[in-house]
Amino acid sequence: RAIDAVMRDAGVTRAVLVGHSMGGPVALTFLRLFPTKAKALVLVDAYVPEAPKDDAERAQQKARMEPFLRSFKEPTYKETQRKMIEGMFSAKTTPEQREEIRTKMGATPQHVMASAMEGMLTLEAPKAGECSLPVMAIMRAAQAPPEFEARLRATFPNLRKYEVWEGSGHFLMMESPERFNRALEEFLAGLVK
Repeated sequence: RAIDAVMRDAGVTRAVLVGHSMGGPVALTFLRLFPTKAKALVLVDAYVPEAPKDDAERAQQKARMEPFLRSFKEPTYKETQRKMIEGMFSAKTTPEQREEIRTKMGATPQHVMASAMEGMLTLEAPKAGECSLPVMAIMRAAQAPPEFEARLRATFPNLRKYEVWEGSGHFLMMESPERFNRALEEFLAGLVK
């Protein structure tokens, strides 16, 4: 609803949504609430939940997530946060970028962080074909197992561009801004053809 409010304030009726990380679930939620207000979707090393095959697998997924989610509610949550952030860096993440990311993410109040993680990890997975918009996905190799592209293509039948960046970290758009901007501009140019 916050995205919708910003769009209304700016006089934008339809937008290309670009979701990095947790922004993926935010964009997916926006599409469910306002399906006519988006032109396209760009997923940037974004979390896209996988639908469980059955109730048993749903229970297994929940059991795997619970300790991680609980760790953000404990007094030692800063250590969980630190490990999570450090795992997002690559050799391409400059010391200045690392410090900026640590500072900004570290300033998040505990209750906000816990709630955000819970909301992200409990999001209902998109159903195959739920989103027919043009989609681009750019993922770092560490987060994109070989079967991920096939899953995205089944979920987003109009996946027009899929890239996996070797050696990149989670903040790939900061590490390689020229490459990222070029990929985004090519995708956007294809929308007007």
